[in-house]
Amino acid sequence: MRYTGGEALVQVLKRQGVKAIFSSPGTEWAPVWEALAKLHAGGDKEITYYNCRHEMLAMSAAIGYAEKSGELPAVLLHTSSGLLHAAMGIRGAYMEHVPVVICAGESIRFTEGEDAESGRGWQWLHSLSDVGGTTRMVAPYVKWSQAITSRETVCGTVARACQIARMSPHGPVFFSISKEYLQEEAEETMPQIPLPHTYTSPDPKDIEKIAALLVDSQNPIIITQKVGTNAEAVKKLVELAEALAIPVFESITQDAVNFPREHPLHAGFDVTQAIREADVVLAVAAITPWNSQRTAPRPEAKIIFIDDKAPYNRFPYWNYRADMILAVEPLQVLEALVERVKAKRIGASDRSKRFELWKGKHDQLLASWDNHIQKARLNKPIDPHCLCHTINEWLPPEAIVVEETITHKVSIARFLRRVKPGNFVMGHAGGLGTGMGISLGVKIASPSQPVVNLVGDGSFNYNPVLSALGFSQEYHIPVLTIVFNNGAYKAMQSAHLRLYPEGWASRTQTYYGVDIAPNPDYAQLAKSFDAYGEKVEDPGEIAHALGRAWEAMKHGKTALLDVILDPRDPR
Repeated sequence: MRYTGGEALVQVLKRQGVKAIFSSPGTEWAPVWEALAKLHAGGDKEITYYNCRHEMLAMSAAIGYAEKSGELPAVLLHTSSGLLHAAMGIRGAYMEHVPVVICAGESIRFTEGEDAESGRGWQWLHSLSDVGGTTRMVAPYVKWSQAITSRETVCGTVARACQIARMSPHGPVFFSISKEYLQEEAEETMPQIPLPHTYTSPDPKDIEKIAALLVDSQNPIIITQKVGTNAEAVKKLVELAEALAIPVFESITQDAVNFPREHPLHAGFDVTQAIREADVVLAVAAITPWNSQRTAPRPEAKIIFIDDKAPYNRFPYWNYRADMILAVEPLQVLEALVERVKAKRIGASDRSKRFELWKGKHDQLLASWDNHIQKARLNKPIDPHCLCHTINEWLPPEAIVVEETITHKVSIARFLRRVKPGNFVMGHAGGLGTGMGISLGVKIASPSQPVVNLVGDGSFNYNPVLSALGFSQEYHIPVLTIVFNNGAYKAMQSAHLRLYPEGWASRTQTYYGVDIAPNPDYAQLAKSFDAYGEKVEDPGEIAHALGRAWEAMKHGKTALLDVILDPRDPR
């Protein structure tokens, strides 16, 4: 069958299971648009094309979609400038192991002489042309980067890109293609490249060794950071913790709900003291299990890391001491550990004492947090802990929360206890400014679940807000955004004061790079796109405002609540 390069690209993506294309493109993609229009006119709607108004929105929406759906999306970008706009999101996908196929036009092909086909190649005779082409621009932050070098290699290269993106560990891949190859027609058969499947299983000897260490230990602890990206793995982690009465700490930089927050064995987020006392430390999908500048395990403690991405070669510096590293998918290890531990004879009395000890600590910890709520619930400006507590009480049980804050991360971790494993998504992929796009991508992947985007006002200013609100309006994708508005980049001020607590900035109250002033009325931005917008300044109005936003969302409208908070750092 004869295909243009654009048709071939679309057909290969379809055969590789790509169902969503996110794009903020340039004129080089006209052959792909033509191919999609032909496909859709014939009744084939298997691939949905999402027109994004900013490259960062396209990339971040693809990340959210991939993380929630488990499917492979494609992103089409304009050459050079478009690729640079999306670069932070590409790096975020690389660091977070998110599979995405990214395509951009190629800027190095040029045809000299008269051309009856309207001067093919002329468009690259200006600032879109890069020495060496676009592939080297993103090479450090993708798994694989390749320029399509001929019309004959279009199908095979695109299929291989999809294959590599899905290979474990997952990650973004990139290929560039010139407009000329997209226009050219050729007779060809679509390649049959199978989707890769990676099967891993832990060594039974390693499982036996870890199980014996945990059963024989007097003071074991578990630390996790990312295991909650797989809800089944969380269930197995709960089983393991309960079988041996082991407390579970979440890293304060957790990217998911890794353990039920109200479970008696949830030990909180500060492992500083516990790590010094533990005799066995099991780090499950935890890149930064403890702050090595503040604390460390005792020398004789056994340290075990479990993660198929360990020892995290994408980081230039990772010096955690380890006695064992199992580079195996955590669910596989946890299933095997639970089975092996339950087969052993375990002293019930010792286990019971340890359970009661940590249950008491858990209850005391929650009581100390909740006591703050009682004291500050009527404070004006609104206390961020109280905001999170109110959101938690209102939050629908099936809601997905996307979080893109810095100074309010602690409040969110402590008080959003109703969020279920699998329903919490980190909204800052590689840097701030991706949360709104990720929220929209998550909503596309899970249209029946409400999506709530929690974003600091500093992060909000980094986002492509107009593009995101326009995207939501165009595609009728309602998302609730709650702006944690303290009128500043508060993390900047806090970092300054840690270095110079009595310095000139402190004495004169002159802080550079901190204030967001005058404070804009963010709610009005939402109204410009026929969305619901409201500024909330009274703590007694938070619940009512959430109710009004919820009603708007049920009618298909996006909503934005601009909540004015106490400007002090709550950490």
